Amino acid sequence: MNTQDKIFKSYKAIRSDFLYENRDQRNNFIDNLFKTHYLPHISRKKEEGILEIGCNRGYMLSALRKYGFTNVEGIDLSLEDIKMAKDMGFCAESTNVFDHLDGNRKYDVIISKDVMEHIPKDRQEEFVKRVYDALQPGGVALVQVPNMDWMFSNHERYMDFTHEIGYTRESLADMYRLYFSGDQVEVVPASYIFLNTLKQKIIFGFVRPILLKMLRLFFKILGEGACDIWFEHREILVIAKKEDLNEKNIGNL
Repeated sequence: MNTQDKIFKSYKAIRSDFLYENRDQRNNFIDNLFKTHYLPHISRKKEEGILEIGCNRGYMLSALRKYGFTNVEGIDLSLEDIKMAKDMGFCAESTNVFDHLDGNRKYDVIISKDVMEHIPKDRQEEFVKRVYDALQPGGVALVQVPNMDWMFSNHERYMDFTHEIGYTRESLADMYRLYFSGDQVEVVPASYIFLNTLKQKIIFGFVRPILLKMLRLFFKILGEGACDIWFEHREILVIAKKEDLNEKNIGNL
């Protein structure tokens, strides 16, 4: 067993217990994240099959259930985290994504947050292909990863020993366009800033944009295209839609 597998096997005790000490805070964070960045893309798929790859303790599954999604399941390598998700009443299984997406299971939505960067580089393309093959026609994949253009991206890349690779908006889109049609792949910021309170609206809705404009001006003067990168976003999200050829053919009639 290699070091990564040892860490994944005991991920709860080694890392998760320290990252997610306050379950209510984590639930609130994932709820905001889901409502802001995920829900708009799948709001019409509430009765369709949804898989979360890397479901952890069931935080995203809880958000899905809260917003009316009824046919959800999750997979994760951590036996302890899967047990916690099951205790919450979710259909969850401890398994490897490559074993689970074996060609026999089909989903309308596949969600994966902060998983792809843990997969070895030589299996990145295979991961994307497995996701593509597992989607029903018209299905959508929502895959979130750390943004290597972020100002503190070195921390994101090396904060976890099991991180294998990093992505920018360009390289992430490249990977998904290997299998999804180019016009069906979009990479967007997955900001961790939510404007729920008056204080947040003032600081992040008014003050932050001014500071960002000043930084972009500084980077523009600095040159070399520095003002064009997404330095202000900690994570990015790819929305990859699998074409429904039947609908496309009907539209062409």
